[in-house]
Amino acid sequence: MLAFLENDKNLIDSAMSTALASEYSEYSKIIEAMRYSALGGKRLRGVLTLEFAEMFGCDKSTALPYAVAVECIQAYSLIHDDLPCMDDDDMRRGKPSCHIAFGEANALLAGDALLTHAFSSISESESAKSNPERAIKAVKILSELAGFRGMVGGQVLDLEAAEKEVDGKTLFLIHKLKTVALIKSSVLMGCYAAGADENLCDLCEKYAENFGHAFQIIDDILDFDGNYDTCELNSYVKVHGLEKAREDAGAQIESGKKILSELKNKGYNPENFDMLLDYLTERMNRK
Repeated sequence: MLAFLENDKNLIDSAMSTALASEYSEYSKIIEAMRYSALGGKRLRGVLTLEFAEMFGCDKSTALPYAVAVECIQAYSLIHDDLPCMDDDDMRRGKPSCHIAFGEANALLAGDALLTHAFSSISESESAKSNPERAIKAVKILSELAGFRGMVGGQVLDLEAAEKEVDGKTLFLIHKLKTVALIKSSVLMGCYAAGADENLCDLCEKYAENFGHAFQIIDDILDFDGNYDTCELNSYVKVHGLEKAREDAGAQIESGKKILSELKNKGYNPENFDMLLDYLTERMNRK
């Protein structure tokens, strides 16, 4: 693992553990279910928030509430994705899914609690007190891209696509909403935490789109077992074929690198984001 990924993950893990604690015993059951699902994972989205904030001169401690927020959204989405009414998955990250461990009702409520806590993480932070306008922008983009105009809308389309063949245009929209939207919000919240100007935010948003699409395509490539007949209907490999999937992922990565060159020309150091793109390439080449 890249060193900065490990360091940022540790910062976020510690902040998440502190955030998801309660002195009230009557809340212990729901807190336990929230912690069970939220304390773990690679923290990629939160890392993006911290790294973009730092690139534009913001201390990571100031950006941590924003990173916690996006990781709460990510954890809630996984809890709900695993429910029997959704993807119906019994395992998550090598252990029983939240609804298996705590029951469907508690899992549903744990997801709801993580969703709402995301916005508390931002609005109750010292960062919000110091720079309320930045916090407002962060809440706005996260609520937009995590809701029906983003991740939730993408999940609806994804559920529909799992039962029928889809075309490339529909699949692109699913990825844009379900996967790319939350990655985009992670990047933009880091920019907002640092007070980056609109032109910089636009550049970083383009990088996030390239990174997010490449990330999802490569996930589909890694999930492909070589048999198109058993491949999921909404897999990029099923829709476009393995060779085209590799080509398109590579094109997204190259576009992302061009954006980073623009940031470098403006005097910023996007080295870590360049390494993340190289990491995606390395993942794709494993298969």
